[in-house]
Amino acid sequence: MSITVSLATTEEQSEASAFIFADSSEAEREIQIQEFLESINGSNSDQHQILIARESGTLVGAGVLVFTDTATAFFWPPFSQSNDCADAILQEMVRRIDRSGVSIGQSLLSPRQLQQRKLLTRNGFPHLTDLLFMRHPLTNLSQSRLPVQKPLEWVQYDEQQNHQRFLDLLDQTHQSSHDCPVLNDIRTAEESLVSHRSSGDSDQRYWYLFHRAGIDLGVLLLSEHQADNVWEVVYMGVAPEQRGHGYGTAFIQHGLQQAQAQHQSAVILAVDYKNSFAIKIYEDLGFVRQNTLSVHARLRSQFPEKKPNIN
Repeated sequence: MSITVSLATTEEQSEASAFIFADSSEAEREIQIQEFLESINGSNSDQHQILIARESGTLVGAGVLVFTDTATAFFWPPFSQSNDCADAILQEMVRRIDRSGVSIGQSLLSPRQLQQRKLLTRNGFPHLTDLLFMRHPLTNLSQSRLPVQKPLEWVQYDEQQNHQRFLDLLDQTHQSSHDCPVLNDIRTAEESLVSHRSSGDSDQRYWYLFHRAGIDLGVLLLSEHQADNVWEVVYMGVAPEQRGHGYGTAFIQHGLQQAQAQHQSAVILAVDYKNSFAIKIYEDLGFVRQNTLSVHARLRSQFPEKKPNIN
């Protein structure tokens, strides 16, 4: 019999959730299922999608696809013991991601998950890059090594007052970037801003544009994660003609000081493991390496066309 994959109905979501968390301990399983269903039902029905695979009417696999914004989708590798079933679920994800028109559909895996990484690659989600995750405990800020320079001026993001100014500078900072540079070819500055806005809980409250003597230098976009009492650097960029003057270091130091003033426990970030220049800045400022995850992704450049519907 053939395997069929479909979007789980409301009635099927509990069955799918039990399948997804089947390997959890009995004590944890019910809590995990309840929290998972609450997250699904508490959002737009098109945003969180549970896919189920059946063979002869029996549930044999499940997948979770989340559209975090109009530019980005995340998914979990399929929950199934069958390679054929996992292939079928991923192919359905491919169709849904392609129809959505998002710029990237991605999943994060441990570099050691070789079988799952091969599974994603052969189904249209090749390896994009590895991300190094780092954390700053917000201690010893005064000992961070900063270049000697005059203080920078900065403004916070205001959608009515400086939205286009942020977009223009974001576009500039993407030029010759070493941080996942392939993304600059598949999404606009507006889509990047939308994607950054969906990170964390604070929207754009802690977005900064730095300037001096009437010249815009770069941007720092921070987001807070209230449950963990941490801030995240979701993006930092310096305009090409302003690079090499220590501005990136100054931007990050500003963010660390703001986070400390707001009584955060740490600042976190993820950086392309090939971006050695940025990694050195972060380590000089006191960030510590935590772990590395591999990004497997389907990019818009691989899509036949962009369409606006995710149903």
